[in-house]
Amino acid sequence: MNRDLILILKIVASGLTAAFLIFFISALSGEDLLKNHATIRDLERVSADISADLNGGIDRRVRQLGEAPQKNPYRKFYAAELAKEIHEIAYLTEKQKIMFDQYSVRDFEGKSRRLVAYSENADVPGLMSELDIVKRELKNSVNLIENRRDKLSRQRTAYLVLFLILWAVLYFYYGRGFVRS
Repeated sequence: MNRDLILILKIVASGLTAAFLIFFISALSGEDLLKNHATIRDLERVSADISADLNGGIDRRVRQLGEAPQKNPYRKFYAAELAKEIHEIAYLTEKQKIMFDQYSVRDFEGKSRRLVAYSENADVPGLMSELDIVKRELKNSVNLIENRRDKLSRQRTAYLVLFLILWAVLYFYYGRGFVRS
């Protein structure tokens, strides 16, 4: 019984010491492991949202608006609704930029001004080209998100492997010591 208790104490002590060492090493390298884990989940959620919009969500939204009317008051209303949909779709790209600290208010305001100008002039072809630009931005955002998520996942895996190695080394150190006297 006494040996079992000492064995459990060695396992727990070596595990706790290894965990503290991992957090100290990650803090010295400027990484927050808990924040990175939460970031991976956020990136997966945003990537899923963007992929859902790219895989038919955008086309479904545009189809719900119907055909572009030829008469001007109705065409202007259609253009305003299309601009609103494009603005809502573009929000996902802006959300990704905010997560990566690359958000530019000027860029967002420039896009908004273009959308307003297109809708005031009832320029449906201009809005459709803007929609194509937003789709390309979304595809680029998905690629950036996947790269960032992969990098954080590799980093998390490396810290887990380092933790296991430190745990084993510390267990042997606490158990027998490296040098016998």
